[in-house]
Amino acid sequence: MSDASTGAVVDPVTFEILRNAFNAICNEMSLVVVKTAYSTVVNEGHDFSASLYDRHGKLVTQGEFDLPAFVGITQLTVPEVVRAIGIENMKDGDIYLINDPYVASTHCNDVHLVKPLFYEGGLVGFATSTAHWSDVGGILPGSLNSRARTHFEEGIRIPALRIFRQGVLNRDVLQILLANMREGWERNGDLNAQVAAVNVGEARVRAAIEKHGLEQVLQSMGEVQNHSERLARAAWSAIPDGTYEGEDRIDMDVYTGEPVAIRLKLTIEGDHATFDFRESDSAAQAAINCTIAATTSGIFIATASILPPMPMNAGVMRTIEIVANRGSIVWAQPPVAVSGLAATSMEMVISATMQALTKASPERGVAVPYSILNTIFAGSDRRAGFEADFINYVWSFGGWGATKYADGPNAVASAYSGGTQSIPCEIQERRYPMLWRRYQLGQDSGGAGRTRGGLALDQLMEFPYTPGTLSCIGDREVFGPPGAFGGGPGALAGLVVNKGLEQERNIGIFCSGAPIEPGENVSFWSAGGGGYGDPLERPADAVVEDIRDEYLSPAAARSQYGVVVREIDPRRLAYEVDRTATESLREKMRAAR
Repeated sequence: MSDASTGAVVDPVTFEILRNAFNAICNEMSLVVVKTAYSTVVNEGHDFSASLYDRHGKLVTQGEFDLPAFVGITQLTVPEVVRAIGIENMKDGDIYLINDPYVASTHCNDVHLVKPLFYEGGLVGFATSTAHWSDVGGILPGSLNSRARTHFEEGIRIPALRIFRQGVLNRDVLQILLANMREGWERNGDLNAQVAAVNVGEARVRAAIEKHGLEQVLQSMGEVQNHSERLARAAWSAIPDGTYEGEDRIDMDVYTGEPVAIRLKLTIEGDHATFDFRESDSAAQAAINCTIAATTSGIFIATASILPPMPMNAGVMRTIEIVANRGSIVWAQPPVAVSGLAATSMEMVISATMQALTKASPERGVAVPYSILNTIFAGSDRRAGFEADFINYVWSFGGWGATKYADGPNAVASAYSGGTQSIPCEIQERRYPMLWRRYQLGQDSGGAGRTRGGLALDQLMEFPYTPGTLSCIGDREVFGPPGAFGGGPGALAGLVVNKGLEQERNIGIFCSGAPIEPGENVSFWSAGGGGYGDPLERPADAVVEDIRDEYLSPAAARSQYGVVVREIDPRRLAYEVDRTATESLREKMRAAR
């Protein structure tokens, strides 16, 4: 093994030790954040990441349990900090902060800390910590505003700046930032957690250097990237050369009412892949535009989901080219709004990429999963002992797409948020003035197919104590997640206040600051995953098993799969297939296509 920059040989045993040490360092940084962050979205939801970079600002590795969305994003974060600050101006003890979505992030809520790592006066790499701050200012609590037209309505945009100068906190800058954010005490607590994380990263890298030597550590950082590059090139080479297309649509731009399309042409030539998004629509008026960092991350996520396992770092970037138009839906330019990209355009980039890769590699392919719902419940907590404003950021899990060989998982994290955890209802009920009345799988929500898409999550939440507001940015209320090779789309998502009551109102999943009165409830459900293959080829016994599990109703079994089921004793889950009627119905359904 050799380091690409020096040509020096890396001992294979030491390389394996250090490769795993780099992963462990990131995992420990993440653990520090979990144990010390203030906000629920970070300490319980795990909306964060930790990464190590080499001295050139190239990604070496990320924490194994971190948010996948930040893998591609951080490819651009540290290089932007290096460009803005200048390596020659960096000092031992400095820490830089940035959230600028147009050059180095997703939306303004995702705040990155970058610490240059020095050893005996020389720069050896960078440690970073990224976390979703629950509020960064803007018009609405939580800073996610589906009706924003510019980033000025979404929160404070922070270019690369020194938050610590040679170990000393820049209190003036911090005061300005916190004064523009709600619940500044919580933001300050999360910042301190991230500072502790990068400091731990620095200490562990220094310990590795002292144990194995500076040259071995530097060479191994380079070889980790080379290793990923070799794996990526082998994966591309195994796919037939050609151009494969994928397309999906965001439900709507709320200002035009029209869908917005993201179109991809993936061209594979030998050991290289080009992702061409130039036929995608122009930027939207609403807050659904994707930054180039988030587009890069979406490609990484979909690639990691389908290609053989490999460490996703700068080595993989050497094997791909991304082509897009500045000012389009996939390459937002200031000041267009971007706060909703994680639930809309970024998900569509993932969908289009998954579709193209599934066509290129059907054996490894997957139907499209659901898109996340980002919901913000906010107000003033009137419970005794809790008198204070609150912001509760909740995301919905949902159904994943099916593969050729297996049904999609039920109610799991979306492709880009795979490192997050479901925040227990009991914790949210303790910290915020709300109660969960329902938290269950959505029957009949998985896309029909030879293998079935995963089921959605159906939730019902009540405001029993205090009025509040509700904001949501989601998708899949109009277009379900597409199936693959004849599979059906997943069921649609939705959000309704007082569902089934006289006061019912459908406020939709693009609502902004909708008022919720005491005693009202909010019903919201995610989409199901797409199915894979012809539903009429699904074994009838598998359909009956889904009925027994209450994943599927007998009516849906008939309409979606052509399976006629006799209900012998539903209380005892006793069902049987009417095989003659099923064969006849399936023949009629095939003929009607």
